[in-house]
Amino acid sequence: MEEEISLTELFSTLKKRLSMIMSLGLIGLIVAAGFTFFIATPQYNATTQILVNRTTESAEGLQLTDINTNVQMINTYKDIIKGPVILNEVRETLGTNLTATELSNKVEITTQENSQVFSLTVTDESPYEATDIANAVANTFQSEIGNIMNVKNVTIISEAVPNTNQISPNNLLNLVIGLLIGLMIGVGIAFLLEFMDKTVRDERFITENLGWSVLGNVSEMSNDELHAEVKVKRPELNSRRTKSRV
Repeated sequence: MEEEISLTELFSTLKKRLSMIMSLGLIGLIVAAGFTFFIATPQYNATTQILVNRTTESAEGLQLTDINTNVQMINTYKDIIKGPVILNEVRETLGTNLTATELSNKVEITTQENSQVFSLTVTDESPYEATDIANAVANTFQSEIGNIMNVKNVTIISEAVPNTNQISPNNLLNLVIGLLIGLMIGVGIAFLLEFMDKTVRDERFITENLGWSVLGNVSEMSNDELHAEVKVKRPELNSRRTKSRV
């Protein structure tokens, strides 16, 4: 026979282990706070915007086909920017000890559909270092792309500026996650302890789970009933002592 657990039993289990659940939730919050404020390294980013716009001497000006060509070129430019040809030049310009691979991991290129503008974002532990890297990559790419592809269609329309607002870690989010994880662990342990507890609590367990018949039960006396019983026996004892003396 499958054991059915009612909502009343679930809430009763949670109520009985409430102090343990809250304690584990608090521990999770403290661990998350320790990691967020003392272990995790704050990260900052800086963004520069680059326009891909091929110059044309046509009397009709820039055509739709030219725009589509520029948009398609952005995918190629993304690979060039994050490649060693540009990043090795950036390393020499900045005099940094970072390798080309490490610089590439800090650079992220984002584009919008059918847009000739793409964003170059650099993430670093320092907002000022991120700004220097972003501008150095953009300037190096603008100056070197002509030698690489024999084109001159790159314009920096927005230079990177320091942003002192950290992007990670998200302090509030980390604290909430730590609290929730602690509470979930507490709830899990509470139900596990309840499942492992084989104490017989009521007649239903005997009849339904064990299949035995109940022959009788012994009720537990409350404190009031116990004290009332003692008071009744004391007068009887005093009367017996009086009769024995007579």
